[in-house]
Amino acid sequence: MDTKIIKTSQQGWLKELAIVYKKKSSVTIVDDANVGIDPNTDTIFEMGRKAKLSASEITAVCVAIGMSAAGVGMILLAFFDPEPTTKLGLLIGGGAVLLLTGGFSAIYVLTKQKPPKVKVGTSGVEIEWE
Repeated sequence: MDTKIIKTSQQGWLKELAIVYKKKSSVTIVDDANVGIDPNTDTIFEMGRKAKLSASEITAVCVAIGMSAAGVGMILLAFFDPEPTTKLGLLIGGGAVLLLTGGFSAIYVLTKQKPPKVKVGTSGVEIEWE
């Protein structure tokens, strides 16, 4: 199994790292831009903060959170609507789709998920999933 190499000096390295985390693939991170990341203790979001996320990346995360919140709101409105409606299933279905596709898993990856096995070597930081 080939290990992907991600360099912090390349454009979009944090997005690539998030994709690798989501797939739980092995990766070697080379901090050639001296960002100061530490995958042993940092989440992807913390690494992004150290790397000074761009405004567009922060906006993308906010949009994902907003979509999830809109989905929750739609589902709550459907349940608390005092008038029976034929569009109730549509409102619940649409809310569920927004909630699930609103970046819920992306937010999880950015804020919580840490790799189980991290080794610091001469070629960089190696991350492996069991």
